[in-house]
Amino acid sequence: MSVGTAGRRIWITASLAVAALVSAACVPSPPQPGPTTTTTTVVDPLPQTPVGDDTVRLNQIQLAGSHNSYHVAPERRIIDLLVAGAAAFPAIAGGLGDPASLDYTHASLPDQLAAGIRTFELDVWADPAGGRFTYPKLDAIFGFRDPELDAASLREPGFKVFHIADIDQRSRCALLETCLSELRTWSDAHPGHLPVIIDLELKDDVLPAPLVGTPVVPFAEAQFQALDAQLRSSLGDRLITPDDIRGAASTLNEAITTVGWPSVAAARGKFMFFLDNEAKRDAYVAGHPTLQGRVLFTSSGEGQPDGAFIKVNDPTELARIQSLVEEGYMVRTRADANLAEANANDSTHRDLALSSGAQIVHSDFPPNEPHRNGYVVTFGTRVAARCNPLNTTPASCGPLAVVEAA
Repeated sequence: MSVGTAGRRIWITASLAVAALVSAACVPSPPQPGPTTTTTTVVDPLPQTPVGDDTVRLNQIQLAGSHNSYHVAPERRIIDLLVAGAAAFPAIAGGLGDPASLDYTHASLPDQLAAGIRTFELDVWADPAGGRFTYPKLDAIFGFRDPELDAASLREPGFKVFHIADIDQRSRCALLETCLSELRTWSDAHPGHLPVIIDLELKDDVLPAPLVGTPVVPFAEAQFQALDAQLRSSLGDRLITPDDIRGAASTLNEAITTVGWPSVAAARGKFMFFLDNEAKRDAYVAGHPTLQGRVLFTSSGEGQPDGAFIKVNDPTELARIQSLVEEGYMVRTRADANLAEANANDSTHRDLALSSGAQIVHSDFPPNEPHRNGYVVTFGTRVAARCNPLNTTPASCGPLAVVEAA
């Protein structure tokens, strides 16, 4: 038996022991069902006709939306077992994060859109043959088969959408093609909608040693091409791509810092996608230094030919965010992370994020999805958009520039 094999068996045995201890310590009760995947569509009660959106540019508005927009929390007993395991094995837990931070659930993408959300984040895994993630290792360790797991979609070839392989795989749309189809169907029914901006985090993470999880497909050129092709196939005529923004400029960065972004009016009915991963930027831009022919914008490359989107997740970096916005970049930040601010009902980071001028503000508790203590990130408007507080004035951007007609 190799050292690695011995280590894996020790971990699995210890995990099962922790599970047994937790079960013995608790009052026996029948298994509780996981969160339902059925949601009620929010009715749009007050459609309005946009006014002035032809003089307001895309980088002059601010959108509030959801982080890990597909996410459905694991069953409560699984979270409890993971928390117990993390306490018993802190070194391993450090590589996985706090299991308690997985305890949030979003509505379906169509319901979030109906609630006014116009920016999302999707975690994407490559699975060209299909079936790679159908049987999570967590199920085997705990002797559990998750009834909420969309096994049929996981068996299909194509990119998958979920959080952590083997650990946290519940999803509102486990197949990326399904997510995109839902977006397209909603867009067809609402042709004048504000632009929808989507952060794609490309996942190929393996579980921390000594855990051995499902083998993953690393993202490289073949996967980048397949992803671009999937986005074009699903949303082709609705996409705003780097080529569209670059226009006649020599680089994308030159275009956004001189000519500027298109107007909100010109961007209505469209979708934009950006690559979350700074570490994958170089591979994605290889052979495409200014993103020519690509679908995704990159979220790094400040001052580089591809520089247009910048991810600054920490809103306490206020001065940097404001400087980037003033230079013409689109910036994504987060109002909260790992449930810390939400559980404490602490609005400090939320208020910084909203005042920073970052055009994209993501939260685990976006409009219409408040925490049980009332914490939520919202503008209080029907559509979760407003004039940017940093680079507009009441004279240059009025509330009707960011509304939507029926």
